[in-house]
Amino acid sequence: MRTAFFALLLFAPAALSAQEASAPRVVEVRLSNFDFSPSAITLPAGRPVVLHLVNSGGGGHNFSAPQFFAAATGVSGPVRRGAVEVPGRQSVDVRLTPARGTYRLKCTHTLHSAFGMNGEIRVE
Repeated sequence: MRTAFFALLLFAPAALSAQEASAPRVVEVRLSNFDFSPSAITLPAGRPVVLHLVNSGGGGHNFSAPQFFAAATGVSGPVRRGAVEVPGRQSVDVRLTPARGTYRLKCTHTLHSAFGMNGEIRVE
């Protein structure tokens, strides 16, 4: 019985590390009037991530990156035509595995991009 207990103590950290390594990295992006924060997002190629999109403004915004979403694999979440709508004062999660490249990011709501709601996603 003592041997089993010590074996559990010995292997538990390794099991935890493997579980932590396979868990997707969470990247929070804030959408506000009229900004993405951060506006330059760097992600690891081929490693699962969760984009946690938080709209801190009262009005709606979107996270539009059609080429980024088209190149990614395992996309799960409310992505429609390469964009994710995030209603005012709400958040949305999108899980995916990004592909290497540099992608344009913008909000496609009327004039939002013109007022500076642009960014870039770099996957290395």
